[in-house]
Amino acid sequence: MAEIAFHRFADAFQQRLDQLGYSLRKAEDIWPETDRAMLSRAINGKTLSAGNFLLLCEYAGLDPYLYLGRNPRRRTTVKTILDHMVTPSDKRETRDEIAKLRVNSR
Repeated sequence: MAEIAFHRFADAFQQRLDQLGYSLRKAEDIWPETDRAMLSRAINGKTLSAGNFLLLCEYAGLDPYLYLGRNPRRRTTVKTILDHMVTPSDKRETRDEIAKLRVNSR
C-alpha cells in the first residue's frame, strides 16, 4: 500500500515557503484556496486530505510523487496463505478400507 510521507512533505513545504519568503499569513493571502489551519497542518507533518495535499504541492511547485511512500511488504491474502501452507502427507483411511477391516475382523 502507498502512503503519503507527510513528515517529508512538511520539511520540503517549509523550505519552499522560506525560499519564497512567505509566512503562513502571506501564503494564506496569496493562495486563496488555503487557510492558516491547512498551512499549519502541512508544515507540522499532520495528515491532509488528498485534495489539499495536491493543492499545496501545486501552489508550492512541489512534485507530489516525491512524497509517496510505498510499503515494501505485500499484503496478505487467503491465496498467499494457501500458497505457503504445507500439509504433511499422511496415510488416510477411506470408508471402503474401514468397511473391509470391519468385515475381516469378524
